[in-house]
Amino acid sequence: MSDKTLQRLPLALAALLACASAHADFTSADGKARLSGFGTLGVSRTNTDEALFNYPGQGGGVDKQMGLEPDTKFGVQGSYKFTDTISGTAQVLTKYRAIGQYQPEFEWAFAKWQALPSLSVRGGRIGAPYFMISDFRDVGYANTAIRPPLDVYGQVPVSSFDGADVSYQTELLGASVTSTLWGGNSRAEFSSSLRSAGTAVDPSVIKIKNSLGVNLQAELDNGLTVRLGHAGGALSVESTVADQLIAGARANFGGAAPNDVAAIASTLTTEGVRASFTGIGLAYDHNNVVLATEFTKRKVKKGYIPSTTGWYVLGGYRFGNILPYLIVSKIKVDDPNATMPSTPTVSAVAGGGNAGARNLLGGMQAVLNSQKLEQRTLSVGARWDISRSLALKAQFDRVTKPSGSNGLFLVPDLGADLARGNASFLNTKKNINVISLAVDFVF
Repeated sequence: MSDKTLQRLPLALAALLACASAHADFTSADGKARLSGFGTLGVSRTNTDEALFNYPGQGGGVDKQMGLEPDTKFGVQGSYKFTDTISGTAQVLTKYRAIGQYQPEFEWAFAKWQALPSLSVRGGRIGAPYFMISDFRDVGYANTAIRPPLDVYGQVPVSSFDGADVSYQTELLGASVTSTLWGGNSRAEFSSSLRSAGTAVDPSVIKIKNSLGVNLQAELDNGLTVRLGHAGGALSVESTVADQLIAGARANFGGAAPNDVAAIASTLTTEGVRASFTGIGLAYDHNNVVLATEFTKRKVKKGYIPSTTGWYVLGGYRFGNILPYLIVSKIKVDDPNATMPSTPTVSAVAGGGNAGARNLLGGMQAVLNSQKLEQRTLSVGARWDISRSLALKAQFDRVTKPSGSNGLFLVPDLGADLARGNASFLNTKKNINVISLAVDFVF
């Protein structure tokens, strides 16, 4: 049994144990304390060994060999009411992380003050509300599909922030309208590639500082929900690979004009860059009909993180406790923001005799290639609600990525793939099939 398999076993066993005790939620006699949990035991495989399928940012994934990594997770949430208006909530979530292992982390840890029946204030670590289902994106049982459409939900690398939010709820034109103003700082590890075949995962650190966002959500009695959100902040990426390439530029271009080295450093640097994310969504769940759609835009002013647009449309219909569904989604790059520098020295090195400099340019191109994300996805699946706390799901995804894009897949060795030229994963149009099976539970 491999080390990787051993790393999977604790989470899988925890999930099975939770399934067996699906009604084991706890509430204290005085009603002040509550403990609950959720999880997913999921397996997936694809029809290719050229790249790994995962949630964007994970330090691994699945190929032709079936694995647990993309979807399997386990969470426990507790809350306590200190007074009638003040409470605390914490959530610990274990899932496959950027380091290439399952690891528990505090997803939430905040205090809440219910100042008025319609006004609340929270402070601490809070779920980042970039999407329509941000608050429960990891709770598989609360979602129709096995996973949120990655062409949309893969655009933002953070899922929580450290800060505060203020929410106000009112009735307007027959709808319950909640407006939320939030702000703070976020940090997450994100793996867009492995350093080279067989070596340890080397994730980047994504930071978004001084975020400020607003959400408006209206819920109508007929099952329709409408949401509009916008957030902005200062984006920084700390990457060991990029730092090594910048150091290599200084060594290999030491005698070149200063602007040549500066151009390379600028291309591989994203530090304190203004970035924003805007999303609009609709959801409808009434009389067995389930519909949902989101349209999102990520804008980054400069650096090597691209500006993107994503959207999806989901439709399903319940036949008793079985819900078949269909999802169409797409992500496209609006602006790559960074391209290979075209200074005279850089252009000359590409065909010159300095092997170190040529390798440097190859490494730069590999980093830029990791941000070529365009793809579209057609998903067909079905959900069977076995009980009020247990659901079985099966899903087939057909992911199409064009030539000149890695899509949202994790290419294990970008440098080696680049060396394959026209035969590389990047430079070949691919239709990749993903088959997934999952058991979702709450307790």
